[in-house]
Amino acid sequence: MRVYITTDLEGVAGVLLDSQVGVGSSGDAEYQRARRLLTQEVNAAVEGALAGGATEVLVDDGHASGSNFVFEELHPGARYVMGHTRPNWLPGLSEGFDATFFIGCHAMAGTQGAVRDHTMSSVAWHNLWVNGKRMGEIGLWACIAGHYGVPCVLMSGCAKACEEAASLVPGIETVETKRALSRYSAILEPAEKVQAMIRERAEQAVAKAKTIPPYRLDTPVEIRVEYNLTGQADGVTIMPGRERLDARTIAYRGADILEATRMVF
Repeated sequence: MRVYITTDLEGVAGVLLDSQVGVGSSGDAEYQRARRLLTQEVNAAVEGALAGGATEVLVDDGHASGSNFVFEELHPGARYVMGHTRPNWLPGLSEGFDATFFIGCHAMAGTQGAVRDHTMSSVAWHNLWVNGKRMGEIGLWACIAGHYGVPCVLMSGCAKACEEAASLVPGIETVETKRALSRYSAILEPAEKVQAMIRERAEQAVAKAKTIPPYRLDTPVEIRVEYNLTGQADGVTIMPGRERLDARTIAYRGADILEATRMVF
């Protein structure tokens, strides 16, 4: 049983503010504390996966620069993908994996009642559609995992992120880390409680891997990105596979989700 875990930072328990997600100085004390909270949630997910029967676990540091984990504090029972300038999204994921977890997720841009809702970039992207369905990063991850035939079985994040994941993948295990009062405030679950829930649900999720189907897309695939500003769309080079649909929206087309995402990034 091989498990792939990808991560973000905004959905981690206790994370709310710009200073906690690396906006500004990466030396900010709040960001350093958030890194440790993320690392602890990753360790809980690894522990749960191993307890559930996983024989191999690969974990992707998926937030921003990809250098958020506190490396020396990571669980020794997994391997880790870190750093930036990567060949593709979810590096290392392949048909040989049996399940994926998403840890520390946030809801898509424009989700009312979510903590730090955005899709890829708060300053650049307004909306994303995959084959006509509006999605965020959770959906895009599910599509890429589905391309490899790998089901998404666990997701942690704010209440709205959990709802988003459940609407895409019926039966997915979720762990609610906080419930938003506004974009930058929430009723928080304690870190220790969240980590215990992640550990427990991860073990349960591994057992469900054969009962949850992968999220499959029809092919070819079209990704539409609505940018925040016309100037951001102006900066996209139009070439085969790309079409400008209106002042702020570009369509990126490929034979499958991997080719389409390579057109975008």
